[in-house]
Amino acid sequence: MIMPARYSQMYLRRLVSRGWCVFGLSLLLAGAPSAIGYEIDGSKWIRAQATIYVSIEGVSATQISWNTAVTEALSAWTESTSFTFNVIEEYRDPCLVDGLSSIGFEDDFCGSEFGENTLAVAVRRFDAQELGPPAVTEGDVVVNAAERYNIFDGPLIQFGEVNRGLDFKRIALHEFGHVIGLDHEEESPAIMAPTLGDIDQLQEDDIAGVEALYGGIENCDIAQLVFGSSSGSLSEGDCTVQELTVGGDDASYIDLYEFEVSEQLQLNVSATSSQLDTVLLIATTDLEYLEVDTGSSSDCDSSISRSLNAGRYFLMVNTFDRPVNADCGVSGGYSLTANFSTDAQPQLGPPTSLLGAFSQASFTGGISADDGASFGNVFSPWDSLDITAEISVDPVHVGEPGFLLVAALLPDALLMLNEENQFVDVSAAGSPLAIYRRKVLAETEQIDIVKDLVPGPLGIFQLEANFVVGYGLDANPDEVYYHTTPMNLIVATQAGDGS
Repeated sequence: MIMPARYSQMYLRRLVSRGWCVFGLSLLLAGAPSAIGYEIDGSKWIRAQATIYVSIEGVSATQISWNTAVTEALSAWTESTSFTFNVIEEYRDPCLVDGLSSIGFEDDFCGSEFGENTLAVAVRRFDAQELGPPAVTEGDVVVNAAERYNIFDGPLIQFGEVNRGLDFKRIALHEFGHVIGLDHEEESPAIMAPTLGDIDQLQEDDIAGVEALYGGIENCDIAQLVFGSSSGSLSEGDCTVQELTVGGDDASYIDLYEFEVSEQLQLNVSATSSQLDTVLLIATTDLEYLEVDTGSSSDCDSSISRSLNAGRYFLMVNTFDRPVNADCGVSGGYSLTANFSTDAQPQLGPPTSLLGAFSQASFTGGISADDGASFGNVFSPWDSLDITAEISVDPVHVGEPGFLLVAALLPDALLMLNEENQFVDVSAAGSPLAIYRRKVLAETEQIDIVKDLVPGPLGIFQLEANFVVGYGLDANPDEVYYHTTPMNLIVATQAGDGS
C-alpha cells in the first residue's frame, strides 16, 4: 500500500491518460536480439478482457475487408494469450470518451494533426486502483486515413516497392497490443516494435509480455482462508504489491487468502498486530478491489465487513511501503479473525481424501442458533446450537458398505464422535479413529453432530473448534473422503467480534 491518501480522495478521481503509439515507415532490420524483452508498465484491464466495437466500411486492394483484418488481429491476441477480445460489429466513435472501445479511420487525431509519419494512435483511459497502476477502462485506435493501406502477409516491400499500400492488419495487431497494455519493444523481434516492419504476426516476445502482465497472481503464494482465528506475518521474502500487480513502485508486502462463497454471506474480518500496520482488502480473483480498510491512527489494526455474492474472492493482508503510524511498522506478525453469517447452509469446499483419491462427493454443513434460519461461526455461550452436515456420496460409492466419521479439531485435542453420540479424544499417537456410523452408504447422508447445545451451562464460555465430516468404504478403510473447509465454531462472551 503506497499511502493512506490513496484511500481518501485519490481513488475518487477519474484518471484520463493517452497512450501514444507512433509508427515510422522504416523497416526493421534482420538479426535483432532474440532474448525476451517485452515492455509493460503494469496498467491492465480487470478480468483480462475488453470489448471492441468494429465497423469499418470497404475493402482493401486485395479484396479483404478492413473489418476482417481487425477481427483477425483481435482473434490472434485472444487465441495466443490469456487476454480475450470480444467483438461487437457496430460503429462507435474512437474519439469519443464514452467508456466504449473502438477503431476507425480518421482524417485527424480527434481534432489534432497526426504527427509526421504517424499511421495510428492507441488511446487508453484509466481508473485508479487500490493497489498498483491504474486499470484500463477504454482503449481506442485512431488510424490515419491520409495514408494508403492494404492487407497482405509477408515483407512490406515486394517486387521493389511497397505492396500497393501499408499492411493494415499488422498495424491493427500492434495497436491492440497497446490497448492490452504493452509498450514498445525495441530490443527483441516483436509486433510491438515502434516502427512498421516485416513482422506480420505475434512473436514470442509479444505473447510473453501479455502473460507476464496478466499473470502477477502467479508471483505470489496463495493460502486458503480459514474461518475463525489464524496468524501470519509480512516480512522479507513475501510477495509484494509490485510483484502482484506487475507494475508501479509499491514494494509493500502482501499476503493472499483465497475463499469461495456458495451463497450470499456477510463477511467480517479483522487483522490485529502490535507491530505491523495492517491493511485489509477484499478483491475478486481478477483483482477487482471491492473493499479496503487502512486501519486507524490509534492502533495497527484493521477490519472489514462486506456482503458478498456467490463467487471466488481474495482476502488480502497488506501494509504500507513506508511507516505511516509511528507506533506501527511495515513488517511483522498479525492475527487474523474471519467470521461470517449466511441464510443458507454453506458448501464446505471441494472434496479431498486422506490418500489423495479423486472424489465426486460434495459436502454442506453449518452451525445455527435459530433452527436453520441462518448459519454462522460466532455465537454466545447462551445460544442453543445445532451443528449439522450433509454428504452427497460419490455415485460410485453409493450402495457400498462403509462408515461415517465426525471430527472436532480443538487447539490441543482431536475429538471424534462415536456410535454412542459421544465425543472421545483420539489425540494420542496410535489411537484408532472413532466410527460414528457403520452402514450401507446412501446417496445422501445427513449427520446431526449436536442438537440444542447451550455451551454456557456446560462451563464453556470461550472456545474455538473446527468440525469435519467424512466417510469411507469397508473395502478400503484407510481411505477417508472429507471436505477441505471445516465448520468453524467460536463461542465468545462477545459473540459479535469473536473475542
